[in-house]
Amino acid sequence: MAPQVIPSDLVKLSELDEAWAVRGAGTRLEAVRRAGRRLRDRILAGGAVRSVRTADIATFPYPVKLGFQGAASSPLPYLFMRNRVHLVQVATGGRTVSILVNPTDAERSAKAPYFARLEERFGKLARSLLARVGAPLPETLAAWGIAPEAIDYVTFDHLHVQDVRGLLAPGPNGRAYLPNARLLAQRAELDTFGALHPLQVEWYIPDCLAGVPADRIVALEGDYAIGSGFAIVRTPGHTIGNHTLVVVTDRGAWTISENGISIDAYAPGTSRIRGLARHARDTGVEVILNANTREHSLDQYTSMVLEKTLADTVPDRPELPQHFSSSELVGHPLAPGLSPTYTHGAITYGAVVTAQPPARAPHVFA
Repeated sequence: MAPQVIPSDLVKLSELDEAWAVRGAGTRLEAVRRAGRRLRDRILAGGAVRSVRTADIATFPYPVKLGFQGAASSPLPYLFMRNRVHLVQVATGGRTVSILVNPTDAERSAKAPYFARLEERFGKLARSLLARVGAPLPETLAAWGIAPEAIDYVTFDHLHVQDVRGLLAPGPNGRAYLPNARLLAQRAELDTFGALHPLQVEWYIPDCLAGVPADRIVALEGDYAIGSGFAIVRTPGHTIGNHTLVVVTDRGAWTISENGISIDAYAPGTSRIRGLARHARDTGVEVILNANTREHSLDQYTSMVLEKTLADTVPDRPELPQHFSSSELVGHPLAPGLSPTYTHGAITYGAVVTAQPPARAPHVFA
C-alpha cells in the first residue's frame, strides 16, 4: 500500500514507540506498562468525548478452550459472546466527528470460515445459535438520530470475521451506505489480506475489502488521537495489526478490544468462572488471552496489560478495569458456568449531536 496523507483529524501519539521496540519480551512488558501510564495521562488531559452510545448486534458460539486459553472448565465445548457497536462523537477543529466502532455486519460475518464450518456441522441449529439480538445498523443509527452521511470514520479493533463491503463499497446505485466514512486500520492488519496464512484462514473473510476504494482506507502505523477523549492505540498480538480504542467519559478512560473476552480475562484472580482464579494463582498471570489466533502471544499479554494500564477502574468494583470487550462473554443456557463475573453492558455518555448533513439520494444497505 502506497504512502498516504493521514487525515488532519488524527494526531500522532508517540509515547509507546520506544517501548514497543524494546527487545526481550519481559523487559518490553514493563517498558510498555511504564509508557502506557504516560500515554494515559496525555489522553485524559484532553478531556472527554462528546457522546458515546452502544447497541447490541448478535450473539454467537465460540470454543471455550480458545476464549479463555484453556483455563476455564465447562462440560460443554462452547461459550457465547455478543458483538456490540459504539457510536463515539468527539469535538475537533470546531466540528463534531462521528466514529463507528466495531459495526459488525452480522449477516456477512456469518460467511467467515469458522461460522460456515459450524453451519456445515450443525445445520439449522448453527443458524439459530448465530442469533441477532439488536436492530440492523440503519435502524440503530436512526434511533440515535444519526444519518449515514454523518459518519466520518469506521474502525474495528481487528478484522477477524469482518466484511466492510456493505458499509464502504459502492452499492448498485454507485454509492456506499456510509458515503463519507473512512476505515481506520493498522497497516499491519491490512497487509494480512495480501495472503492469509493457513492458521489465519478460519477467522478472516478474504474479500473483506473488495471494491472499497483505496481512498476510503486509512492505513495507520502507530497510535493516534482524534479530538478530545478518543484514541487508537496499537495492541499487537491477537492479530499483528490489532489496536484498541480508548474512550474517555465522565467515568474516566475505557478500553475496547477483543484481546480478552470479558473482564474475567483482565482480573482472573477475582473471577467466579471455574478454573480462572486457580489458573491465575498457579501461574502468576494477570491476564488470560483470547487465544484463537495468538499471532504473537507474548505481545498479546503485554497488550492486555497495557489496556489495564490505560483504563480506569469500575467505580463500585475498583479491582476491575473499565475494559469493554468488543465481543463479550454472555450467559447462555448451553454454556453452564460460563457467565461473566461482571459486565458493563453498554457505554452511554453525553448528548448525541444529531445535526443532519445535506440530503442525498437514498442508499439501500446491502
